[in-house]
Amino acid sequence: MQIEPADAWPAFAIRRGAYPEFYMRKFLASLIAVSAVLWAMPAAAHEEFPVSGKVLAITAKTIQIKAKEGDTVTLDLDNNTRVVQGGKRVTIKEVKVGQSVDVLGFGDSFSDLTAIDITILPPGKAR
Repeated sequence: MQIEPADAWPAFAIRRGAYPEFYMRKFLASLIAVSAVLWAMPAAAHEEFPVSGKVLAITAKTIQIKAKEGDTVTLDLDNNTRVVQGGKRVTIKEVKVGQSVDVLGFGDSFSDLTAIDITILPPGKAR
């Protein structure tokens, strides 16, 4: 019995890797997966920056704090900024100039921060 080349080709091709499309698809799928991971990495480059001090100014969009170290730090406020006083959540309107606060900022540096959490400290508990 003689085997025709047309009958033998698929088995031979699979064993020898003669179907480069199969391997190309695997390669492209891997490349896309790696690209997706690398593309998302810059978003993870932001860091959290804690700031403690007294409120110098506050508007609907920003809060300016005189840090204990002597620097003045301006943080952006957004709808996700959480304000806590005495363990209870309050509105941003409760933050007043002159109050001591602990703020957790999120961003690339102290010059580009968005406030995540603002904790209003009691008058005798300033850090």
